[in-house]
Amino acid sequence: MTVRRVVQLLVCLVATFAVAMAQPKKAPAKGAPAPAKDPAPAAGSGSAAGSGSGEAPPPVDEGPPPDMEGKDENPGAPKLPGDDEPKVEAKAPEKKRTSGYPMEEALRPITLPANMAEVAIGPRAQVDIDGVGYAGSDTLRARYGITRQAQLGLNYVLGGIYDDPKTVSSDKVGFHPGKAIELQFTYLIKDFIGVKLGVPVWIYKPGDMADSNAPAFGLNIGVPLKFRFGDKFALGGLDDLLSIKLTQFAPSLEHEYLNAYRAALTDTNTATSAGFIRFSAYGVYQRSPKLALIGRFGVQLEDFATTQTTAGGGLVTSMRVGLEYTVRKYLDLGISLGLEDFDDIGTFGPSTLLAFRI
Repeated sequence: MTVRRVVQLLVCLVATFAVAMAQPKKAPAKGAPAPAKDPAPAAGSGSAAGSGSGEAPPPVDEGPPPDMEGKDENPGAPKLPGDDEPKVEAKAPEKKRTSGYPMEEALRPITLPANMAEVAIGPRAQVDIDGVGYAGSDTLRARYGITRQAQLGLNYVLGGIYDDPKTVSSDKVGFHPGKAIELQFTYLIKDFIGVKLGVPVWIYKPGDMADSNAPAFGLNIGVPLKFRFGDKFALGGLDDLLSIKLTQFAPSLEHEYLNAYRAALTDTNTATSAGFIRFSAYGVYQRSPKLALIGRFGVQLEDFATTQTTAGGGLVTSMRVGLEYTVRKYLDLGISLGLEDFDDIGTFGPSTLLAFRI
């Protein structure tokens, strides 16, 4: 009985298995998304792997990227929008030269700009000139820019300290008011060259001359040159090229004692210098925007002669060096030392400058 039941049970199992294998399988519906697979649990998280709750494991903190500055970036990697745009770097603003009259002496033009005026004084002294002794003088110089190229100037000798040559019996140095004045005009041909004309006059007072009280007239001609080399250097010259006697003598705008001396010669009917030609040059080194070092050298042919003449002609060599300091854009101060004549050590002395612009 037992064996029969076992055989019947086996037959039922075989029949059931055969029926199950004979049934067709159903295909999955098209377009249905495949079920998402749970991510593999992280190594070492045994509690998550062993739990059957079905919750996702917590995110893992990977820390900062190994390349914070992007030095190890792959050059072949795809670029994002905006990667090709140039990077803008912050730079200090460039210094721009302000318009108007330059503060630097080396950069200044030959003539003043339009509608600008300048007034300057320049006291100078000479220690002990042969036959004259100590001599000093001061000249007021004014100029006005009519246009950028045209300039009008006025020079006036304020006075001088010297021994009057008319008072032969008394050797006394004293102050004497100036009598020389000059009207001047300068025209700028190019930025580096101009032409300058001036008419100096020395006015006699009654009794200055025995025969005539006619004033002394002269003609001054200059060809001012100035060449600039960068922002530091400048070379120029020939601004006082020629001085010609028209009547009596050629008045000086630098040394009042010369005018008094020549007037005394004219009073005694003694020949006076017909004028001079001077080849002068100067150099400027701009040490800083406010400080400039200036040197000047000149060779003068007095009475248009290289040798001594009856009118006191001959070759005169001069040199002067100094500095100029610009306190403000409208105010200059200067001082220099030099010799007016290398053959006369007594012509050594200082010269100063005070210039004001408006």
